[in-house]
Amino acid sequence: MKKILAALLSGILTVSALSGCGTYTTDETSTSTGSSDSSTSADSSATSGESEGTTSGEGSTFTFIGGNPVTLNPILSQSTDDGNTFYLLQSGLFRYYRDEVYNEICDEYTVSDDGLVYSFHLRDANWSDGTPITAEQFAYAIQCALNPEMASPSASTYENVVGAMAYNSGEGRWDDVGVKVIDDHNLEITLETPDDIFILTLATSNLYPLQQDFVEAQGEKLGSSVDTMQYSGPYVLSEWNLDSSLTFTKNPEYWNADESFPVETVVLLKVDDSNTIYSMFEAGEVDALASVPAQYRDLLADYSTTQSGGDGLMYLWLNSCAEETEADRVMANDNFRLALNYALDRTSIMAAIDPMMQPYSRLMIPVYEGLNGGSYVDEYPIDCPPLDGDTEKAQEYLDLALEELGYTSVDELPTFNFVTWDTDRQKLLCEAIIDQWKQTLGISTVELDQYPIGTALGMYMSNDYDIFAISLSASLSLENSLKNFVTGGDYNNGIWDCPEYDELVAQIETEQDDATRYDLIQQAEQLLVTGSSVVPFYALTTTYAVQDYVEGFYMPTFGAGFQLNQLQVNK
Repeated sequence: MKKILAALLSGILTVSALSGCGTYTTDETSTSTGSSDSSTSADSSATSGESEGTTSGEGSTFTFIGGNPVTLNPILSQSTDDGNTFYLLQSGLFRYYRDEVYNEICDEYTVSDDGLVYSFHLRDANWSDGTPITAEQFAYAIQCALNPEMASPSASTYENVVGAMAYNSGEGRWDDVGVKVIDDHNLEITLETPDDIFILTLATSNLYPLQQDFVEAQGEKLGSSVDTMQYSGPYVLSEWNLDSSLTFTKNPEYWNADESFPVETVVLLKVDDSNTIYSMFEAGEVDALASVPAQYRDLLADYSTTQSGGDGLMYLWLNSCAEETEADRVMANDNFRLALNYALDRTSIMAAIDPMMQPYSRLMIPVYEGLNGGSYVDEYPIDCPPLDGDTEKAQEYLDLALEELGYTSVDELPTFNFVTWDTDRQKLLCEAIIDQWKQTLGISTVELDQYPIGTALGMYMSNDYDIFAISLSASLSLENSLKNFVTGGDYNNGIWDCPEYDELVAQIETEQDDATRYDLIQQAEQLLVTGSSVVPFYALTTTYAVQDYVEGFYMPTFGAGFQLNQLQVNK
């Protein structure tokens, strides 16, 4: 299953280990009831609303430009634009706000001494129609994510839950999965192994309650319109014009409605043209921009906040496992893919397209910690293409590839289809890459095909491409990042097959010695980068802008969400 994110934000954080049996309450204080305990700390103003100026007044409206969702079906959702929207419409056990985890529908929870059993107690909370939110509805949401017939991209979120992967593969039963409903207010989840970021995972995933009768009644229509959704979050969706705008209206039934999300109406506009985006902001027609067009960042610098890239990467995917066409045969050649990789001058392309984005050519990113407390990428270097490219080495790889493939000239190469979604920015990026391959290697048979994002993602899922460009999020750990790319992993839908890599990742999962484990991680990353089927290109950076009269608009440094928790519009 895939967790494909069309746009991602930067940063990473960890949560302290939840060892022993502790009770964790709404304000994140901890009362130990076992041998040891720990908890996340948080500013209570995120949920209490006691800080100065937390409301914008009755009838207030906030209008901004950002990405529109691909789907609002919570079972099938897979883009960050979806997640940004769900943040306003749904509630989870926990809510992630300003890089902290807060209790939401979960009032408190305990963790067993062995770190395997999580017991969640739910507060009294309602859906927007006034009916209660129950533990059974959270359990059903997990069941939907794991049900193999539903094909949810969120299945791997629960891979450490007892029996989850057996059920997801069709070999086990839901009754054997470690998700147990005690009563309406109590839910128990049992893990296979201790996981010190399990709460963070729940807070940043799409675990929202679902009512089984409603889901079954809607069928494939679920989340396709205002009337085919249910709302448990701070807002309800009152109007949805596809590919144009969404209007959110405050939900008075939200459990914390009086103390958070004070703006009454939120209007999200989708505007593709960069000049129009700038002119609307300059004219005061919108209150904020979730992403500032690159060419206007200097002009809007006084209004902008930039969040450094780091946990999201733009990749090129080179499909090396297809077997139907001559292009498939060429792309399966290791030296040909290496030639394409080493020919890329990432520095010059990004300087021309978007100087704020950081060129990158390895899988692991600087935010991951190494064995000695520094950055993993500094402590564990690998052999990877230089950011400025290496024309000489690229040509050597190409010459070897042509010889192995039986070609006498680069002019004999077949046509390759390069697929991405239909935005001007993606067009500029991909055309620059294609031109560089032509200028450096003489390859002139790469053709760019752009489609609406839903169509493009469908082609990605079915491997209907030779080359694909897409942004993906980093995982919460080094190990999980590597697991994404094993055969059948979340980010490897059959485009790369390396048994040696799969074996290394399996060893990493069971290795207890930290030094040995880090060495194995380095070896696995080297294999992945050398394989050149997954080609990192740049790390993502987000710049957003708000008008002077707006306070509290926030885009997260990790995960998704229009975090309007304490937004003020002081017009």
